[in-house]
Formats: sequence, C-alpha cells, structure tokens
Amino acid sequence: MSTPDIKAFFRLAHQHFDALEALFNTREGLRETELRPLLDDGSPHTASAGHVFRELQSHRLIEPRPEETASFELTQPVRGLFREFRRKQKLSTPKAIKAYLDRLEELMERLEERVGQSARAGVGRVLEDIDTEIEKIRTLSRSNREAVLNRVTELRAETRSDSVRERFRMINELLEDYVTPLKNIVQNRGAFETLFSDLKTALSEAQTAFSDDPTMARAFTSTKARLQRVRKAVLENFEAARQETTRLYEQHETNSEILKGASSLLNRVHHEDAGVLDFTSKMKLASFTMRTVFQDEGLSPYLHEMSGYEPPDPAPIQEPSSAGAPPVLDREALIADAHRACPIPDAMRWLVGAFDEGGLRRTLRAYRYLLQSPELSATFQDNRKEYDLGDTMLSATPVQMTVDESSSSS
Repeated sequence: MSTPDIKAFFRLAHQHFDALEALFNTREGLRETELRPLLDDGSPHTASAGHVFRELQSHRLIEPRPEETASFELTQPVRGLFREFRRKQKLSTPKAIKAYLDRLEELMERLEERVGQSARAGVGRVLEDIDTEIEKIRTLSRSNREAVLNRVTELRAETRSDSVRERFRMINELLEDYVTPLKNIVQNRGAFETLFSDLKTALSEAQTAFSDDPTMARAFTSTKARLQRVRKAVLENFEAARQETTRLYEQHETNSEILKGASSLLNRVHHEDAGVLDFTSKMKLASFTMRTVFQDEGLSPYLHEMSGYEPPDPAPIQEPSSAGAPPVLDREALIADAHRACPIPDAMRWLVGAFDEGGLRRTLRAYRYLLQSPELSATFQDNRKEYDLGDTMLSATPVQMTVDESSSSS
C-alpha cells in the first residue's frame, strides 16, 4: 500500500466529514449506498463515487468491513481521533499501561547498551523511541481519566433506567477493574515510580557520557523534562479518577443500604403486620388539639404583652482577630526555601522543623507542593518513620529531595 499524503488526508477528511462522522456514530458500519448521499458533491473527486471510496481507502480514512462486501468502517487511527475530540475515550485496563512500561524498560536497556558502545546515532534513535513511548503513556493516562469521569458522570446523571443496586454494581466494577488496580502501578515504589526513577538515572548517566556534545545534551534534557511531565500527569490523572469514582461509590453505597433496609422493613410488614414495628412506643409520637378558649389567667397577660414585643438591635459582630492564626502557605516561597535547602535528606522532617504551627493539614499541603514541584526531584527511601506533629503522630516513607537537573538547566 502506498504511503498516504498528509495534506490529501486532511483535505479528504474536511470534504467528507459528514460521511466520516456517520461512520463513527455506528458500530455496524455503512454500505456504499448509505454513504454516497453524505459525500461532498462540490468536490471534483466526487464525480465518481468509486473514485471517492478508493481515495478514502488509499489515504487510510476508511476500510472495508471484513465480514461484508461494499460496507465500510473507519480505520482505528481515525476512530481514535473522533474519540479524542468527542471525549468518548475507552477505559484502559492496567495491562495496557503495563505493556507501555515494559516497552519503556526495554528501551532503557537498549539505551544503556548504546551508551556503552558510544554509538551517538544509536543513542539518538533510542531517545526518540523513549520520547514516543512517554507521550503514549501520557495520552493513555489522560484518555483513561476522561473515560472514567465520563462513566461517573453518566452514572451520576441516572439517564438509564437501572436500579440502585445495578448502578452500585457498575460503579463497583469500575473501581475493581480499572481504578483500584492502577494504584499498584502508580503508587510509591510501584512499577511506574520504580521504572521512571531508574530511567531518569539512566538518562543522567548517559548525558554525562556525552557531555561534550551540545546536541546530545539538549536531547537528554528534553527527554528528562518530558519524563518529569508525564510522571506528574499520570499521578494527577489517577488521583482525579480515584476521587470521583470513590465519591460516587460511597454515595451509591449509602443509597443501596437505605434501599436494602427499606425493602427488609416492607417485607416484614407484608408478612406480619404494621403493628409489629411498634412505632408509637419507639418514636414517642404525641399530639394534642386545642378545643376550648385559652383559660390560663396567669399566662394570658404575658402572652398579650409578648405579642407587641420588639427585640433590641443585636450587638455588632466583632471582627475576627488574626492573632494566633498561622500565616497563609506561600507555595512559591516554600519551593524557593526547599530549593535553597537541597539536598534535603528527609522532606517531612524538614517541614516539621520549618512549621512551628499550622497542624497536620498545613504540613501535608506543603508536603504535596514539594512532591509535585517540577523543580525538585523526589527519591523514596525504604524504611518508614514516625513524625511528631504535636497532636498527631504521622507514619510515612522518608523522601529525599534534590534539585531537578532538567529544570535547573532549562
């Protein structure tokens, strides 16, 4: 098959967009007779319908369906473009992400081999392949996040006539099949973090080996910056998907428990009697009816007096005092202080010493700022430690913070 011309590809996609959109909106494909009215009659290429279909196929916009004749469907790359712009991404299983990580590990080994051979051209080609795989992981992570959020929005909108129990089952499957297994990959010391840390080390060592070549140095710096960006994006995408799914799960879990309890209660009333619930004694229901003129002579004058009572103006609200309140956490100032203090052997210990007050929430927010900063590099240690935050004892894995070489050089 000849290589398609990219200009002609986009020209044909623009001219026959209605036909391509119709193919995207159906799973069964369309026959040639159904597609013909959707083609652009103003194009000189539409003089012959057969010529148009050959053009669309040769430029890999459509292809025949395998089980039918004269019936067409979109090629997978074009269908993927539609999904990207229509936000109809498919959910990706952890196995799909693991496959990209395996490929990246293979490329890291190849990089080390080429560096050992001092093969500059070979190293350059490996760097290009690494960049490609890194961007595939970032795209897959973003698509998976949007697919999860789309599914959550659909379940929250309750546009389908599924029961509460059925919706709860679908949310539980979403968590168990797609969200929770990703935690084992992207969490601290997981496959994702371990591989990216090893790859960053390999890139730094390779950059040192080719330090005399400015072109290679720029290529290594670019790949390391790309690696840092995809690491941050994957963690953010996973956290967003996890939070939304967990929130919806908890909401429907409550609804399911209420429904289960109500169903059990109605079943008991149906088989026994409403009296068996003994609502009157348990809920202490009371009622009274005023049937005569109010006759309490002692209380009556007081009530008449109260009927014209006007309360005095309330005392003015005092302005809150700022004394004793912890200062607002300045993210940029915190990063700058950490940058000057690097290397920091234990980030949490450093924060506990830096913040005399502020409590657990402020310390954890500062800790998150350090881990997400593109200017800093985090390395997790092995043994857990305990940190005294006054009224709270916090157990965590120590993190060593250093200045990120790629951000400082750029």
